[in-house]
Amino acid sequence: MSAKPAALLIGANGGMGRAVARALLDTGYALTATVSRRAAIDPFLADCPSCEAVEALDLSDAVAVKERIAALSSRLSRVDAVVVCSAVAPCAPAEMVAIEEFRRTIEINCSAALAIYQATIPHLRKTRGRLVLTGSYSGKVATPVMAAYVASKFALEGLTDVLRQEAQGWGVEIVLIQPGALDTPMMRRTQEDLGHTIANLSADQAERYGDLYRQMKYRADEALANGTYSSPEAAAAGVIEALRENPPSTRYPIGDHARYMLNLAKNSSDREIDDVILDIYRSAPL
Repeated sequence: MSAKPAALLIGANGGMGRAVARALLDTGYALTATVSRRAAIDPFLADCPSCEAVEALDLSDAVAVKERIAALSSRLSRVDAVVVCSAVAPCAPAEMVAIEEFRRTIEINCSAALAIYQATIPHLRKTRGRLVLTGSYSGKVATPVMAAYVASKFALEGLTDVLRQEAQGWGVEIVLIQPGALDTPMMRRTQEDLGHTIANLSADQAERYGDLYRQMKYRADEALANGTYSSPEAAAAGVIEALRENPPSTRYPIGDHARYMLNLAKNSSDREIDDVILDIYRSAPL
């Protein structure tokens, strides 16, 4: 009897990560996972008790990430799939975002992906395996008040293309999942944090950006209340499709919102995109 295919999942404790973990186990993968902090290990194992191993891993230092993932991968008998679900999404206009917060967002959302690739590509070459990264429509369409997140996802789009081109000769597939906004605990916490941010804007900040913040929060609250955001399970289904299809697509949009935004990016000029995005904000009641 052949051994189970083996998957390494990075960022398993978030809403999408947990859904992907369950989907990988249900599909028959032997699963090794990382979570963002030690306190998340026990809750994760309670939900996914058949996971073979789980470790805490902070993705904010890509050099350390490469070392840790290389060591973890070397302990596995094989690596057929690597899936990266982690991301951070701070909300701040470009003028206001702290440089350290911007740098940390790039490190977690993009630089860590390169570190994971460098650590696992020797193993994926042996199995002709797959690396699945989590992007966003925000890697193709910018939105206000998300400067650091948008920059990191645009960077990840380009990095993914380079990795795919360079790995093609080895039979290793590099795939990007492109979700729209997902209804996750992180999204709901972000909305709560946004309310606190709005309440604590200085007078100058409120004059320049208060309306934009409130319009953004209104649209996100509206989508959560109406159930129009995609589910983590939909994103997990996209990951499994990316692992099963032969050959896989290079990108998998997840949800109607993502498909709309990605079509907008493909078929519209920059000025047309600006008009559509800003109208979504400006038409929100204050």
